[in-house]
Amino acid sequence: MAFPLIPVLFGAANAGLGILGASASAKAQEQDYLNQRAFQDANSRFAQWQAGFNARISDANGQYRYWQETVNYNQQLAYVNGLRNMELVKAARQADVVGQTRSAAGASYVRDSEALSQAMAEASMQDAVAMQQYQWRALQGRASVQAMGQEGRSVDRIVNDFARQQGDFETLQGINQKLRSRQYTREQAGQVAQYLSRWNSQQFYEEQPYIDPVAPFAPLPTLLQPPPPSMTGGGPSGAATALNIGTAVLGGVQAGISMQGTMNSLKIPSSSSGPGTSRTGLAFSGLNSLGGS
Repeated sequence: MAFPLIPVLFGAANAGLGILGASASAKAQEQDYLNQRAFQDANSRFAQWQAGFNARISDANGQYRYWQETVNYNQQLAYVNGLRNMELVKAARQADVVGQTRSAAGASYVRDSEALSQAMAEASMQDAVAMQQYQWRALQGRASVQAMGQEGRSVDRIVNDFARQQGDFETLQGINQKLRSRQYTREQAGQVAQYLSRWNSQQFYEEQPYIDPVAPFAPLPTLLQPPPPSMTGGGPSGAATALNIGTAVLGGVQAGISMQGTMNSLKIPSSSSGPGTSRTGLAFSGLNSLGGS
């Protein structure tokens, strides 16, 4: 009995196609795995490079901001120092004005006080001269009466009248002296008050304080952020490939057996009668002879 050739060829072809398909699928999976590994490595290197590049950009931006803040700080500091210089100038000018005002107040006080003292001394001198003249006139009158050599009540009355007038004049001069002294005291007190008012009319300038601006802080270096973790699946399994090949071989064998069974069923003549039966038997008798039995 010869081995059937057609089912074997059909099964071998089916098995070969299955093996080729399994091999091609395994190679495709392996190439996809290699591509994923290469992409993962490239992605990791790019992520590291990008982190470093971003850090350098961030450091450059930080340095630029620090430089800009330093320029602004120097400008603000120069402005504050200029304001302080203006305050010093104002204080110096006001100090000059205060000195001149107080010097003038002191000179005016000395002059006015001296004028009051001289006026008081002049009035006292006038009173003293007037008193001396009045006393002289009284003595002269008494001497004239005594020189006449007259005595009596009339002479005594005349002498007493001169003494009374002298006493009245001395009393009036004493009262005037007290009034003049009190007036002098009030005027001197007024001069002191006026001197103090002129002295305090100008005060020294109080400089306004200015706070220095806050200096900028140097930027810290940017910290590198590590790239996120990534994962690539496992490579193609050899067992899966062998299983696919075995499945393809078994599929080819099964296809050959199935085809052989189909052919065997065609070689058996049908028991039913009818047209075409003998022709079918004759037609497949040649195939049976080719298969050999």
